[in-house]
Amino acid sequence: MNTNSLLQAVAAATETSEDLNDRQKTVLREVCDSFISTGIPVGSRTLSKSSRLSCSPATIRNEMADLELLGYLYSPHTSAGRVPTEKGYKFYVNFLVEFERISQLEEALMGKIADISRETHMRQQDILKSAVQYACQKTHLAGVLLAPQQEQNSPKSIRLFRILENKAMLVTVDDAGNINDQIVTIPVETTDDVLEKLSILLNAQLCHQKYHQYEQNFLENTRQIISRYNNLLSQLVKQVQRAGKDPDPNSIFMEGFLNFFDQPEFNDPEKIKQMVSLLDQKENLLHLLAKSLENKREIVVNIGSDSGLAIKDMSLITARYRGPNKTFGKIGLIGPLRMDYGRVIVTLARLSNTLSQLLIGENTFTER
Repeated sequence: MNTNSLLQAVAAATETSEDLNDRQKTVLREVCDSFISTGIPVGSRTLSKSSRLSCSPATIRNEMADLELLGYLYSPHTSAGRVPTEKGYKFYVNFLVEFERISQLEEALMGKIADISRETHMRQQDILKSAVQYACQKTHLAGVLLAPQQEQNSPKSIRLFRILENKAMLVTVDDAGNINDQIVTIPVETTDDVLEKLSILLNAQLCHQKYHQYEQNFLENTRQIISRYNNLLSQLVKQVQRAGKDPDPNSIFMEGFLNFFDQPEFNDPEKIKQMVSLLDQKENLLHLLAKSLENKREIVVNIGSDSGLAIKDMSLITARYRGPNKTFGKIGLIGPLRMDYGRVIVTLARLSNTLSQLLIGENTFTER
């Protein structure tokens, strides 16, 4: 697996690498590498010993001060060294991180898992559990995995039919021909004529169907009706968008959450409480992973506020893998901002590739 394919797989950058000069990039990379490794704020004297920086501590100190002004570093205490900010980590991952190679021993271990699964005809569920357990053991982070799901197809046709005085059937047909029907509550005074108008509007808005001339005439002078039923229309739009998006609660696997208590960031009792609450939010994690399937990138790095997690200062990295019958799943790792991004990304990339091979015999990444 080469570095270029990984860089292309990682989520798009929000900054450009030209924002910083070469020395600033080197200083930022050294600060990130050192803090990720030790968890200790980094000072200029520490960086002056780096083989990549042939300049005085005073020069490095000035560059660090500029990086702080630009929002890439901050000082946790007045006299302490500096640590990366969320913005700093994002720049580091997008432009500076150096990906480790998976060692021969690790390659052999993954190959052994694959051989055992084939020889013993392991169930898909066991294969998925083994994969996320391995990810947690390898990185000492928490792991989450979403079992393969059908991709969400765009709605092709929408119809509303009255079934009771205050109930209607909302029928959606998607591009793949899948049919989803839901019972929705409607105001008692809603006429069949209004239901037909709402059906036309939903098809125009969500299915991008053009009005036929008779429908155009049909919808003329209906602004008052649509205004009156605006709440119902909004409810119907949400119902259509939610159709088929609720994954099976049993399709998520969570492992390694006790690893958090080995991280210095979680010595704080308040952090521990937040971590325990995250364990109780299995449904939120399930929907977070399911929604992330809409992102077609093979590797997505969500740092800090982008993670969608209820806890601050956390990152979520996910890799997309392929399952049988044109399904897709996600395997991810959750950890503090100070995680070893290079190692985590490579591990997930290799695991997603292994999962795709085991489940359908296909490589996620091209090996070179």
